[in-house]
Amino acid sequence: ALGALAAKLMALRAEPRACRMAIVPPWDGRAVPVAEAGKLLAGLQRLPRRLQETLIVRRVRATLDFLCSRGSAAELDDQLRALADTGAVALEGSYGLIRFITWAVPILGFLGTVLGITTAISGVSPEVLEKSLSTVTDGLAEAFDTTALALALTMLTMFLSFLVERAEQGIHDQVDRYVDRELAHRFERAGSEEGKYVDGLRRHAEVLLQAVDGLVQRQAKLWAQTIEEADRRRNDAEKRQQVLITEALEKALEHTIEAHDRRLAAQEKQVADHHAALLGQLQALAKSVGDTGNEQQASLAQVAAGIAAQLQDSDKYLRRLQETLNQNLAALAGAGTFEQAIHSLTAAIHLMTARTATPPAGAASRIGPRPGAAA
Repeated sequence: ALGALAAKLMALRAEPRACRMAIVPPWDGRAVPVAEAGKLLAGLQRLPRRLQETLIVRRVRATLDFLCSRGSAAELDDQLRALADTGAVALEGSYGLIRFITWAVPILGFLGTVLGITTAISGVSPEVLEKSLSTVTDGLAEAFDTTALALALTMLTMFLSFLVERAEQGIHDQVDRYVDRELAHRFERAGSEEGKYVDGLRRHAEVLLQAVDGLVQRQAKLWAQTIEEADRRRNDAEKRQQVLITEALEKALEHTIEAHDRRLAAQEKQVADHHAALLGQLQALAKSVGDTGNEQQASLAQVAAGIAAQLQDSDKYLRRLQETLNQNLAALAGAGTFEQAIHSLTAAIHLMTARTATPPAGAASRIGPRPGAAA
């Protein structure tokens, strides 16, 4: 069974490549006479021998042989269905031996197990069973190994059969689609009298198509001219609108600039007037500050002169007072009376204090006004 599956896989190696090739020239959708089948069949003969043995080439050859032998494609659909059914039956029959072997392997395994069990327990007596039980169990294990091996081979064979059958079925489906696409509707199926009618109808259809084509071209040309004229008018209108918008924007911008210039000039004038007024105020303030400073300097000079004169008078007074004190001390020393000396000294101190606290009237009159009063 495994050998048969391997042979099938080897045979399927060339099928995918053949399905991807153009066995016959691609169909352009127009029906051709049945006589073209002979040319296509001759083209198949030029293919490599390995490709000629593939399923798709054999199916195409059988179809073309049918057309060449009949000279008509009236029953082509039935022939294609018959070929597809024949291929499916052949595919099903090719797996008969493999299915039989897959069915027989488990039975052979069970048969081997039965024979092994029979051999293991034949001639076994209770005495032998008690002495050498391992001999019996080894025979039974070997007997069951055949069943396990048979089941494993069955599973492997069934799995490989499924894979190969699925791949081969896919090849058959590709062949059916290719034949239906390239050959089923490729050839004319009308009789001789109907063929003339079909030819005339085809010629009329071609004339009608040419007339429609010319009409469509003229209509397309007219539409193109209309669209071009509309585009030209639209461009002209857009240009005029752009010019008008540009002029309006320029006028509005000029008006805005003039208004801005007027406002700017008015603001500059206001700022200049404000600066001039502020400068006048600053000049008046500077002059007032200068006059006040001069007056304060003059007052300070008078005060300084008065203080200097007062200090001179005080110095003279202190000198006279010192002379008087010296005289009193001398008189005290001559009289020798301490109490009189104390009284004289006290009177002199009081007199000196009174003279110092009360400045002369001329000095007070010479002191000028304070800076705060002048301001």
